[in-house]
Amino acid sequence: MTISDITTLTKFSRNTVSKYVLTFERTNQIFSKKVGAYKLYFAKKERSIPLELAISYYKALISRFKKYIPDTGGLAKKIGKEAVTDIKFSFGPSVLKQMKSLKDNPISRVHLESFKSFYPVYDPFSPEIDISVLSIDPKGKSATFRFKNSPFLLDTKDFDYHIYIICGITEGILERELKTKVSCEVKEIHPSKQKKDAYFDILIKLL
Repeated sequence: MTISDITTLTKFSRNTVSKYVLTFERTNQIFSKKVGAYKLYFAKKERSIPLELAISYYKALISRFKKYIPDTGGLAKKIGKEAVTDIKFSFGPSVLKQMKSLKDNPISRVHLESFKSFYPVYDPFSPEIDISVLSIDPKGKSATFRFKNSPFLLDTKDFDYHIYIICGITEGILERELKTKVSCEVKEIHPSKQKKDAYFDILIKLL
């Protein structure tokens, strides 16, 4: 955009726009380029990929993976668990504090709140996932969680490898953070044409 473009869109004076554009350029937030008779300004911020495009791309990959490497999910789970060492997770201080408090404690609803906090970090394709507790072992050694509102459950199991990958990642993260052996199993996958009726259940055990 030119200075004139920005002035027209923002309704600020040309002097005000020029002042801020100069500041942004000095702080390396934008850069300028001479194009013909015009001096154009460009944002340096990286463009993000639309979520819908990212999901469709990922779905295409995992559905072909399932087609050409048929498996009950064990291989996909193994891949997810091993990937934990390479994926750059970014847990905030509050989430890390929650996870630290879970060490040496039985599974409880406190775990659910922590789980809800850190799950979106490693499943960016499901930003609106809804997680609830179906059951908790009285001894606090296991719990079954239900996941709803996932984009991978609409009337097909073609993309269920994603769920097994997520299961493996969950197992790997919990073992790393809780410093104990953990088992994470996919108990049921229930796709549906109605998003509200689709869900998958995961059982987590502290061994």
